[in-house]
Amino acid sequence: MKRLVIVYSTRSTRFDEVEKKVIEKARKLAGWMICKFEVQEVPVRENAAKLAKILRKDDLVLSAGGDGTATMCLNAIMKSGVVATLAVMPFGNFNDYVESLGEMSLARLTRRFEEGRWSEFYPMEVKVNEKHYGYAGMYFTVGLMAEAERTFKDPKVRAKLVRARNRMSFSARKLFGWYLKNKRRKDFLPADLKINGKNVVNLTTDYVAMNGKSMAGVVPGAGWFDEAGVFWSGTMRNRSFWRMFAKFVKATEGELPGGETSCDVLEFAKPCKLFVHAEGEGEELKDVSKIEIKKNGKALRVIRV
Repeated sequence: MKRLVIVYSTRSTRFDEVEKKVIEKARKLAGWMICKFEVQEVPVRENAAKLAKILRKDDLVLSAGGDGTATMCLNAIMKSGVVATLAVMPFGNFNDYVESLGEMSLARLTRRFEEGRWSEFYPMEVKVNEKHYGYAGMYFTVGLMAEAERTFKDPKVRAKLVRARNRMSFSARKLFGWYLKNKRRKDFLPADLKINGKNVVNLTTDYVAMNGKSMAGVVPGAGWFDEAGVFWSGTMRNRSFWRMFAKFVKATEGELPGGETSCDVLEFAKPCKLFVHAEGEGEELKDVSKIEIKKNGKALRVIRV
């Protein structure tokens, strides 16, 4: 019997929608065994490890949440080693995976799976200090923007974001408040950073690797998730709010500094503390001396429009 593994969080501000549009409808599917996995309030990698242990060959794993839930499911499937398929239904504040894969109803997702209509998706693999850290489906950032993401982890902020008439305007105001408190800092990225053996321009605040059509719902890309060996990467200097705002405006037109690459290696002269962020989930890392981002040639099966 086919298995549908529904992954969700009861803490989500949109959990009521998940119950009505996913869980209740899933119970009515004929010929399917329904399994539920509730995301716990622990790091993404811990949730991914727990989910990986229960996955079986040919499972359809449905992420019913935002980008953080989707990237956790992606990491769980890749970690499990079984041939499972990822499907995404958007119930988060930001839903970049759906921007790239397309939005479908539960009935359409399961029908496509039954018909064997899936696509190959090549995520980026991230290693920290020579050890596997995780996979990023859409984007991976290091520095200022990664740390600023913590602004949206506050439950009160997330609740207001859901109710906001203009989410982009609300997000910009929250980020501006964060910027005012942190604008004098100079430790977002160390000045001794080298990327692929070359010194990075002083005052660089961000490194960005992109794999899909969007980054935080803003930056359109070319869909490098279809490519087994390349992605897009670049650096930014966002110490001035107006410079950051100008980059934000350009980003809406599809402009991101950088170019295609097959592998990026970030090296630091001294072990340092850094913030990293991938699809809605950020983390502070300590004693980092090296970060490597590449495609490892392993494809994930996804349901895509």
